[in-house]
Amino acid sequence: MAQQLRLSAEVGKAEFFEGEPIYLLVRLQNLGTDTAWVTFFGLGTLPFTMAVTRDDGNPVPVRMPSIDFLVPPSWRGDPVPPGASVMNTLVLQDLAGDEWPRGRHLFLFHFPPAEYKVQVEFAAHLGVPRTAPLTLRAAPIIFRIRARTVAEEAEVSELEGMWQMDWDTTSVGGHGGAAYKATLIEWVEKRFGGHADDPLLPFLLDNGMYSLGPTLMRQIEAGKLPRFDPDTSEVVSWLRLGVIERQKSSTGGTRLVQALSARHPDQLAALRTTLGSTLCGQMARYQAQVSRQLQRSRSTQPR
Repeated sequence: MAQQLRLSAEVGKAEFFEGEPIYLLVRLQNLGTDTAWVTFFGLGTLPFTMAVTRDDGNPVPVRMPSIDFLVPPSWRGDPVPPGASVMNTLVLQDLAGDEWPRGRHLFLFHFPPAEYKVQVEFAAHLGVPRTAPLTLRAAPIIFRIRARTVAEEAEVSELEGMWQMDWDTTSVGGHGGAAYKATLIEWVEKRFGGHADDPLLPFLLDNGMYSLGPTLMRQIEAGKLPRFDPDTSEVVSWLRLGVIERQKSSTGGTRLVQALSARHPDQLAALRTTLGSTLCGQMARYQAQVSRQLQRSRSTQPR
C-alpha cells in the first residue's frame, strides 16, 4: 500500500519576503490500480504531523490544531480511486512559526529571515478499520525568508493597519471598524489592477474576508451593523476568480479555489475546464469531486 500511495508537499517557490504568506499544499496520490481507503485528509487534523527546522538545526514551534473527528460505525475510510488525488492548502504561518512580540499581524505566527526545512507526515490508516498502520512522508521542503524591500515594508504596514481596524474600538486612520471590509476590498481592487500576481491577494480574499474582531462582532450581533457575507458578494467573487486565473499555477491560487468550494459548486465546474492541468485546475477538479460526493451522501440520507 505504501508504494501505491504517495504524499507530496510544496510551497511553490524557494524564497519569500518576511511577512509573505506561504501557501502549503499537500497532496495524496493513488498511483496503484486499486481503490485505497484512507483516513480524513486535511492539514490541522490528527493524522497529520509536521516538523519545521531552521538552517542552524533549531526547531520552529509547530501548533497544528490537531482537530479530531467522529465517523459512523459503518465507516471504512475515505476512498481514493486509482489515479486520483486528494489535496489541501493552508497558510503555513497559521500552523507554525515564532510568536509575535506584540501587536496584531496578518498571520498567527512569524518566520524571521533564515532558511527553513518543513517535513510533513500523514498517518493514512489512523482510525480506518481492519488496516495496518501506514505513515507516509513527503519529501522535505526547503525555502528561505529574506528581509523586506522598502516597497514590501510599506505594503505590509498598510495592510496590518487595516487588519487592526476590525479589532479597535476607536477609528484607525480615520476609518471605523465597520469600514474594514469595504476598505480591504478597495485595496484589493487597486492592487489587482496593477499587481494581480501579488502573493498577498489570495490570503486577503480568503482569510481577510472572514476576519471579525470582537467589537465588530458585538455590533453585528446587536443589529447595529449588517453582516457582510463574502461568499455572496459579486465584487469578492469577481476578484477571487480574477486572481485564480492570474495565479493558476501557484499554491496561493489553490487556496482560493478551495475557498470557493463550500458555496460555489457552479464556479468549480467552470474552473475545471478553463484552468486545465494547472495546479488550480487540479484543485478545482478535486473540489468538484468532493462536492458531488457530499451531494450524493445527502441524497441517500434517510429523511
